[in-house]
Amino acid sequence: MSVFHAPHLPLADPGYPKKLTPWRLLFWLMSRRKLNLVVAALFSCIGLGAMAVFPFFISGAIDYGLTPRDGNALAWWSLGMVVFGFFTAFGIVMGIRLTVYIRQDAAYRALQIVTAHVTRLGSRLNRKVSTGEVVSVGATDVRKVSVAVDAIFPVFGALAAFIGVGTLLFLTNPYLALLVIVGMITVGVVTGPVLGRFQNRHSTYRDEIGSLTSHASDIVGGLRVLRGIGGEQQFVQRYRQQSKELKAAGYRLARPRGLIETIGEGAPSLLLVLTLWMSGRMVLNDSITTGDMVAAFGYVLGLMLPTFWLMDTAIRLIEGRVATGRIVEVLNIPAPDANGDHESGPSGEADLYDPDSGLTVPAGKLTAVVSDDAEAATAIFDRLGLYNSTQARFGDVEVAAMDPQEVRDRILVAEHDAYLFAGSMRSLIGAADPDADVAAAVHTASADDIVAELPKGLDTMLTNQARTLSGGQRQRVRLARAVAAEKEVLLLSEPTSAVDSHTEARIVARLTRHRRGRTTGIITSSPLWLSAADSVAYVADGKVVSSGTHQELLRSSPEYRAHVTREDS
Repeated sequence: MSVFHAPHLPLADPGYPKKLTPWRLLFWLMSRRKLNLVVAALFSCIGLGAMAVFPFFISGAIDYGLTPRDGNALAWWSLGMVVFGFFTAFGIVMGIRLTVYIRQDAAYRALQIVTAHVTRLGSRLNRKVSTGEVVSVGATDVRKVSVAVDAIFPVFGALAAFIGVGTLLFLTNPYLALLVIVGMITVGVVTGPVLGRFQNRHSTYRDEIGSLTSHASDIVGGLRVLRGIGGEQQFVQRYRQQSKELKAAGYRLARPRGLIETIGEGAPSLLLVLTLWMSGRMVLNDSITTGDMVAAFGYVLGLMLPTFWLMDTAIRLIEGRVATGRIVEVLNIPAPDANGDHESGPSGEADLYDPDSGLTVPAGKLTAVVSDDAEAATAIFDRLGLYNSTQARFGDVEVAAMDPQEVRDRILVAEHDAYLFAGSMRSLIGAADPDADVAAAVHTASADDIVAELPKGLDTMLTNQARTLSGGQRQRVRLARAVAAEKEVLLLSEPTSAVDSHTEARIVARLTRHRRGRTTGIITSSPLWLSAADSVAYVADGKVVSSGTHQELLRSSPEYRAHVTREDS
């Protein structure tokens, strides 16, 4: 790893902290690029430390150059000032550059860790954390962590500046050094309790952000239903009330933050006045020279910026600690594979069985599921695919006992409204397998006409959710993506509900031929699918009440016949 080269992001292996606490996670993220951190600290000391000792050269130029009118001495002291100026600029630029690398590394590392854990959690996440909280972690907390990491750069230089100024002041006059030391200690004592109050109020403020984001997510997700039942205004009023509570929490947070910033800027100013008064009296008493007085004034003036930076760092670290606290809450939710003790799935094709509903999806067959409740049927497929708590079996093995990665590799549950990511049509359809036969999948999903109409065919770039396509076209693209994955078991939910009957007939014929001999389940009420299926299961109230071929059920089940006839009409 080269110190002066940007990290390759995203990281191939982001790692994982051994112990999860907010402060441990924050400092773990800071310390992953150790060499960068050490070199950045060195540059910080060079840049900010050199800035604080500029008055030393000003004092020398006055006492040894201007006062005795010695041009050579004045030139040498001025040259020293220029050299130190170069070191200051170089140190600050290089330090900030390396800090940006560390910050980006920490942000990506945190995001990758959270994303990987959320993926492992699956449906458990919704039962433990609200949608808005997850959104806030990704959109707000990761950024706060990166800002906190970024704030660590000035700390080393500020400490170097304090040590350097204290030493030079002590050499100038011990009483002046004592004044500055006592002043800085007083600032720390006064600021400590305020920082504690700021942390508590920032935590409350973050709670309000998560609550408001959750409420906004609920409104957006259920807006159509809310309008249908006349509850839109009620939710809007609740959103406005929570917005007011967030604003009030922000105002309460502003008080300690404003006080911290006031101390950061006001305390050095007061110390500057006291230093000027004391050093002036010492000049009158011939205890120090005029150059020493100017230097003392410059030293304390030079401490104003490091003091402000330290205060700002404290604020950012507290915000970062609150953010990592939220991240830790998500990471501490136990994942299904937390113990790492799994059974291997069946060695070959096997039936899928859901005891909660009584549904069996026979191996190597096309099974259609007809239900009076689409959500209940979807829940069955989610249990078979390990997206919900389940007692489902894959052959003789419980799905829940298998390694989740093996389940994902063998069983695909494809939702009719699955998200479409931005990218080329080729990468979108072949997302699960870069080597997939995209053209064959497109043909199977009867999406040839869609590709033909695109300016660059499969290489045409699409926005997220492929918004330039119609609803039926997007549905066929989703189906093509599911087909291209070539999973051992494919479970589809209403894959052709938005296409016309002619297109649906082609899809049924092509998919049946493409998946022949492999396990396929489809939630549908379409007579085309039902006629092509090897078996049909009719589900009512979440239970299989009858099964057989389409024609057998039409003859033997009045409920099935009524449901299919109603849907067809």
